[in-house]
Amino acid sequence: MSTHSQPAVRAYLARVRTALSDLPDAEIDEIVDDVRPHLAEIAEGLGERASVAAMTEELGTPESYAAEVRAAGEYPPAPPAKGAGRAVESGRAVARMALYGMLLGAVIAAFAGGGAAASLDSEPLLLLLLAAPTVAMSVAYLVTRGTAAIAALPEVRAVTAAGRGDKMAPAVRWLRTAGPVWWVLAAIGLVYLGIVLVVKNGSAVALLGLLVLAGLLLWAGPKSGRDRALVAVTLPLSAFVLGAGLGLAGSLIETTRFSELRAEQVPTYYPQGPNGEPLLRYGDQDIDNLYVFDSEGAPLTDVFLYTEDGRPLVVPRHGCDPTTQERIRTGEDNRFPRPHIEQGGYDDYGVPNGYNAHQPFCREVTEVPFTAAIPVPR
Repeated sequence: MSTHSQPAVRAYLARVRTALSDLPDAEIDEIVDDVRPHLAEIAEGLGERASVAAMTEELGTPESYAAEVRAAGEYPPAPPAKGAGRAVESGRAVARMALYGMLLGAVIAAFAGGGAAASLDSEPLLLLLLAAPTVAMSVAYLVTRGTAAIAALPEVRAVTAAGRGDKMAPAVRWLRTAGPVWWVLAAIGLVYLGIVLVVKNGSAVALLGLLVLAGLLLWAGPKSGRDRALVAVTLPLSAFVLGAGLGLAGSLIETTRFSELRAEQVPTYYPQGPNGEPLLRYGDQDIDNLYVFDSEGAPLTDVFLYTEDGRPLVVPRHGCDPTTQERIRTGEDNRFPRPHIEQGGYDDYGVPNGYNAHQPFCREVTEVPFTAAIPVPR
């Protein structure tokens, strides 16, 4: 530790020691010995600017730093001043708002990333506008008040204690080690998603926004290890990237499954309509539907038809558009019978197909429109 940084570290440590004065002297000495190298490293990084004020900008006040040490080491929180119980509860409420605002922002960001990647559309990115206020509130709280109050919350202390347990400690150490790699990969993922959105739907605005987020992540990520206030930025951004990764993986899996199903489907060859749709024909008549009856004359449903060589009789399936009330194609398969599509219009009195009918209607009729007389075999 250089000469110019020693006074700053000693002054900062003195205030930390004072903030921990309710603990036994032996524990205070142990804590001070543990944090001294970290403080010396920060002071060395500040160089000639090393001072209590400069270290406070990096770490927060000595008192908030001491509170973080208490929470991390599972020491009891500092006793509140006499008559300050109400203020403490109020401070906890505000800290919880900042914490859960940050977590809510991360959840929304994850859904935004997943939606954009799964649909390859920039519209789900608008969800980030919902996450922005909660993230901004958390950032403002952490910048102005530090992380001590949040770190002292019982739920946060429970998570911290679990992370220090024998089962979770290796995973936590690995995540810290992988941090620098993650920031770079996450930034690359943001840029890649932006490029894909431009290619798919020409969304240059989305690309520009994601480039800004990638730059913000590369700036804030490496610093978040020292400045915990930046976690309010890096957590939602990381959640966005993870959500986008899951959405993209799901999209790829769905595309692969669809391709496999199409490849497995045996092609059929039938005359085609004016739009290239396959048709069934009976003589010179185009057939849209088939009705099948049993020997008793009862209509059968969900019947799948095949040719003599096992090829499915695949023809278009139609239905009604609920918005336009028009007959639209909804798919194609070999399942019969199909609903009969009835189209028409209502007049001003609600009479179907009446005089001056102007309001269109479309309905799918599943009933068989006729009865069949099955001949008795002789």
